[in-house]
Amino acid sequence: MTIQIRHSQWSDYPDLIAIENQLWNERNTPQVTTYSSPEEYKKRFPVGTHLVAFDELKGKAVGFIGFHPSTHLEAHKRTWLIDIGVDPSMQSNGVGKKLVEGLKKEAKEQGIHKLSLRVMGTNQRAIRFYQKNGFVVEGILKQEFWLNNRYVDVILMAFIL
Repeated sequence: MTIQIRHSQWSDYPDLIAIENQLWNERNTPQVTTYSSPEEYKKRFPVGTHLVAFDELKGKAVGFIGFHPSTHLEAHKRTWLIDIGVDPSMQSNGVGKKLVEGLKKEAKEQGIHKLSLRVMGTNQRAIRFYQKNGFVVEGILKQEFWLNNRYVDVILMAFIL
């Protein structure tokens, strides 16, 4: 498996949409969002706002990690809020780890001090993944969402560069 980590390109968008549309469900997001076209996806995620794991043998993107400032406040300019997705057929093969490593490198180069994320408490696999990659729990938003007739916590995690 030859994986290249690089910034997203317009040609990646059909693959990114396919990944997004497979990944999200009531266990890992409070609202499932699907995308019907690259143009629709581009409105929310302009070219270059993700790092992409590109499988050179398959000739397609197999994962992504998005990053942007937590807020529009000047005081938040050194903190990125991140999100990650890996094609289910490629999970547990090191793709996510390569994406996180690539993002840490990119963040250091851009003077970013902290990577933060939110993960639903029901997504234990993702929590373990983040912990293995150096993220720590900073807090818990107790009973943040009402989903499937029960309350669900949101875990706040971060990595200090």
